[in-house]
Amino acid sequence: MDECSATKSTSLETLVIQNISNVKELKSKLSEIIKKGKDYEFDVSSCVKTLIKSNDQEIVFLTVEAISELVKCDEKRRTYSQKEIISPILDILQKEITTENAALIKQCFRALGNLCCDCDSSRKIILECGGVPNIINLMKKYFSAHSQLSMYAFKTLLNFAIGGQEFTNAMVDGGVVEMLQMVVIQELEKEEIDEEAVCALLSLLSLINENDTEILYSDEINAGVLKVLTNTADIDVSELCLDILHAQAEHDSVKTLIAKHGGIQVVCSRIEQLMQKFDHGELDADQSDVEAILKQACDLIVIVLTGDEAMHILYNKGLGEVYISMVKWLEHTNYHLITTGVLAIGNFARQDDYCAQMMDDKIYDKLLDLFDVYVSFGVQMQKEHSVLHPIEPGTITKIQHAILSALRNLTVPVANKRIIAAQGRAAPTLLGALLSVEDHHVAYKLLAAIRMLVDGQESVARLLGRHKSALRCVARWGHAGEYAGAAGEAPRLLAWAVKLLTRGPYWHNIVEVDGCISSLVNMLVASHSLMQNEAILALTLLAIETLKNISPSSEHPEFDYEKSFISQLIKSEIGKHVSILVDTNCAKMPVEVAENLLAFLDITSKKNKLALDYKEAKVTESLKKFAESRQDLSEDLKNCITGVIAAISDNGKD
Repeated sequence: MDECSATKSTSLETLVIQNISNVKELKSKLSEIIKKGKDYEFDVSSCVKTLIKSNDQEIVFLTVEAISELVKCDEKRRTYSQKEIISPILDILQKEITTENAALIKQCFRALGNLCCDCDSSRKIILECGGVPNIINLMKKYFSAHSQLSMYAFKTLLNFAIGGQEFTNAMVDGGVVEMLQMVVIQELEKEEIDEEAVCALLSLLSLINENDTEILYSDEINAGVLKVLTNTADIDVSELCLDILHAQAEHDSVKTLIAKHGGIQVVCSRIEQLMQKFDHGELDADQSDVEAILKQACDLIVIVLTGDEAMHILYNKGLGEVYISMVKWLEHTNYHLITTGVLAIGNFARQDDYCAQMMDDKIYDKLLDLFDVYVSFGVQMQKEHSVLHPIEPGTITKIQHAILSALRNLTVPVANKRIIAAQGRAAPTLLGALLSVEDHHVAYKLLAAIRMLVDGQESVARLLGRHKSALRCVARWGHAGEYAGAAGEAPRLLAWAVKLLTRGPYWHNIVEVDGCISSLVNMLVASHSLMQNEAILALTLLAIETLKNISPSSEHPEFDYEKSFISQLIKSEIGKHVSILVDTNCAKMPVEVAENLLAFLDITSKKNKLALDYKEAKVTESLKKFAESRQDLSEDLKNCITGVIAAISDNGKD
């Protein structure tokens, strides 16, 4: 049938319906439309607008049911998405629910739900007509008496909410959250919850949170969702509960609530049950579904542990069920559980006294054992290249990253540093790993873990100073500007090591290995004054050692450290970096940083080549501006600035 014929046929069908005077025949015609539903070929929307306002309630009922069936078709949905159709349906929903009209109310919800399915125009008409509060108020009033009817209302609201933030915001303003809280409480009071109703309300809560990530539900709702998770055996319901709790756990108060209510113990137990059932073939679920819920549950454990109060509750002096489970998971075969266990330990290790206890419990050793395993996996994977490795590269990287974070945290307390350094295993392991790590996220954590271990431990700093291959790796990451984390951590490691290495010949390799000096020079223009100061101090200490005009090292008599140091400083554009440092921090540079910088310039400006580089980079002009712009400088410091300017001018000769 061509378009013209179809239009004529539609017009004829409309005319036929409009001219039916016999009520029985009209009901029969509506029943025919309902039966054909989305396959009914004619557009009779103009007739529907009239029939829905009929005084005959059966005609109204059949008309609304016909709309419900017709708009299951995408094309017809757009046709019937009209205010003249939707508004009368909403008017019906403002009436009291009685035995006589309950079936009609049900059809109204069905019609609205189908009209809203992937159709923003219908949703906007409902908004315009103020329909959302009507639906919500009806549910508040009649849910307990008409729970089956309310399921249709839930589905209507779900189809409405899927439209996005504009629609979920209207629902929140209309009181949907309060209504859902009431429903959650009522359902949990029953001996057996209605999982279909609970699944619908959980879906609504999840959608609302998805569109408004800042929304914080009441304790009653979150505790209710947790209770549903505890009681349900349904995977879909469990997944919805975890989704809501994960989103809500962005708020510290919810992390604490989950911890206090035993939520993480429940999640740990459910994870272990889920895996046991899946391994024994007792679950009617695909592996991908099990993986998804497993990941979601593990993510919830980790995010709750990032809350300080929650972490203390779950550690419980090292006796907490969750803490014990996490330690046990370090030896699990499932990668999700291993990663979760390691991340959990890293979070518990934010507390110094917990770190000391975990060190006594040999947790550091367990993590180091695990790191050895996954470093070897990484090396094996790199060698095999195209050969399919049994573990995904992303999994290897994620576990390495997590282990290094935990190791770094456990190394923060001074007492732990001493123990780890004295044991003598960690430093060689971590320095050796530098040679094989390729992922910049892992490199960042590895460099940070080594730096924390170097802190105050001369024996560890000496190991680094002697390890040329490791120093080359540090220098390489120090110049990986596209990876800010690793590029920022590498020179800090060098700077911390230099503080401990200048008591002996152990600094030699830092001057010899290409890239180490330039990494420190680059750190002069870091965004944080702490890092700037670390770079200045390290360069000053190296300058003191290398510019003493002493004879070459007995170990390397052929190597001229002074010449190399000066050459590397110039190659790294030391003058340009100093000018940028002073110019960009003129007003905010701490006085102690300025004092250290002037000490470095005082030593190095005595060397002609360096003084010439400073002069060409206009360091003297930058220092003059600095002195003139600061009122908080002492006379001694001003005199020092004057002296450095004079030294640069006197020594910087072609």
